[in-house]
Amino acid sequence: MDVVNDNFYQMLPEIERAIAECDFIAIDGEFTGLHNGTMVSIFDTAAQYYQKLRSNCMDFLMVQFGLCAVKYNAEKKKFTYRAYNFYTFPKPMSRYAPDCRFLCQSSSMEFLSNNNFDFNKLFKHGIPFLTLPDEQVLRNELLNRYKQNCLQAQTPSKVSDCIPIPDNHKTEIETACEKVKELLESETSSEVIVAEKTNSFVRKLIYQEVYKRFSDSKVSLQSRIVEDIGNVMIAFKGRTKLLMAQERMEREQIELEKAVGFSAVLKKIIASNKPVVGHNMTLDVCHMIHQFCLPLPSSYSEFQAMVKTISYRFLDTKYISGTEPLKPFFNSTVLNDLKKSLSEQCPNYTDLEPEEPEVGYSEDVSKLHDAGFDAYLTSTVFVNLCNLYGKVKGIKEHISTDSTYLKQFENKLYMIRYNEDPCLNLNGPEPQLQRSHVYHITFPAEWKTIDITNIFSPFTNVFIKYINDTSAWVALRDGTQAKAMNKILPKLQALHKNIILLPWSVYYKDTYTSNVPTTTKRKISDCSSSPPKDNIDSSIVEGSSDDHDDHTPEKVPRISKGRRVSKGGTISPILEGDESTELDADSSAVSDITDLDLKNSSVVTPSYAQTLKTKKDPDTAELKTIFPVASWD
Repeated sequence: MDVVNDNFYQMLPEIERAIAECDFIAIDGEFTGLHNGTMVSIFDTAAQYYQKLRSNCMDFLMVQFGLCAVKYNAEKKKFTYRAYNFYTFPKPMSRYAPDCRFLCQSSSMEFLSNNNFDFNKLFKHGIPFLTLPDEQVLRNELLNRYKQNCLQAQTPSKVSDCIPIPDNHKTEIETACEKVKELLESETSSEVIVAEKTNSFVRKLIYQEVYKRFSDSKVSLQSRIVEDIGNVMIAFKGRTKLLMAQERMEREQIELEKAVGFSAVLKKIIASNKPVVGHNMTLDVCHMIHQFCLPLPSSYSEFQAMVKTISYRFLDTKYISGTEPLKPFFNSTVLNDLKKSLSEQCPNYTDLEPEEPEVGYSEDVSKLHDAGFDAYLTSTVFVNLCNLYGKVKGIKEHISTDSTYLKQFENKLYMIRYNEDPCLNLNGPEPQLQRSHVYHITFPAEWKTIDITNIFSPFTNVFIKYINDTSAWVALRDGTQAKAMNKILPKLQALHKNIILLPWSVYYKDTYTSNVPTTTKRKISDCSSSPPKDNIDSSIVEGSSDDHDDHTPEKVPRISKGRRVSKGGTISPILEGDESTELDADSSAVSDITDLDLKNSSVVTPSYAQTLKTKKDPDTAELKTIFPVASWD
């Protein structure tokens, strides 16, 4: 069911009840963009990954929030659900509410448009929201205005220092005063509009003349905005200024509650403390907190603690399906592919039934990338992942979201990783990570994969992850070769003047100490990036002197997928597939290039081993000992 500003407050009691009564909540989001800076890397630590999300992703807007509240009936052994699709847009509902700015990314807007996103519904009928700090600021301002109005109401009106009435306004002011006089003499009327379409100067003159001619205990004035008319002045008979101040505060409190809008749903989720399920949900969780609750903290450890205030247990279906023991069952962990695989492999596949047709989705109508539908799909996938897990482990009882069987997946949000546990673990500090075998290389734009593999040809197997046209991460498949690589690194750099090759630790040290100023503006609060404190093996320093599954940053436009064949220039982003873009390269790749390829390409950079063949120096004998696998002769 689509929920917009027009029906939000009518639906809110039902939504709150669904949250309170459910067993778990599934969420999903759609965004105006995914990425605005340095892309995440498969070699990032959890803290680095979080810092990149916080610095480069939070200026975009979550424009749809999908919520699916799921209940399990133990007697009937069936699941029922209520799914809602909220359009969220930060339009100011009063003159005091913040007028927010946000970024849009062309590829993301095109993606939404191609998936039938209703932008008119968003901009015209989107539900507003406020963060807790913004809400508190507005409440304090409202209270201060009320106190000031009460003080003015108890202070007699002053007629001194009158403003002379200009000739062109005398008729208008006299007409207003005549209407006030008629109101006071009338026995039936209690209020009257004394002036229409007024500006602030005219309103001040009317206040001045009315209170000079008539007692403020008999008549009160108030300016209002009336639909189809504009700003008007209204005179009230027999209503004191104090009563008017109280009524004004009540009206502004109603406006404030409307401005809080969708944030009330998040407050209910927090109060319910129900398990939250998502698919590839790291970005969903970050935006949910930053947009509707609190600005994301600068520290990763503070973020871990903050997430726990939303729910005690998060479960990510992408992480569950991508790790043991369920990983072998799936060729793809795209949400819709997971559902298809589960329906084929689970003998006890479970369909979720909507409690009412209005809050359900038809299986015959696919609405992929509609946040409400994706939240429902996530619920279905989660329930059947639990069924498959029970089958694999020989568990016959029902596995609920509170089950200890799911402890190994608890509070682990998926993040793309290379040969490591692919998650942001919210439960504690990250274990020490080994990065001594990882290098950052900067190279000419015309280079291709073969040029990079030539640099590393003394090593039998490397992994290349492109960042852009001129830089990449290169990892040695055999981490034990890192010591030998670090030993020859200075000489390797000296041989190839057109590249910069840095160990992982040195690259990040230089990056965070360069003090490069940032021009990124925060939506709510300044969020300047700071060097993350990571658990990195200290021996790294001593030894060295992304897919498009829904909306996570590791799925932002890929620079390359498969073997790199571009001759420079901009490489079109690849926005398909679910698994990480991996490129295996080894020294044998050189022999796979045909003569025609060599003729059509730029001159291939000779490998380090090939270069040394033509040199007769003392280093050659040492290198032959270190790299017996290289062809030296």
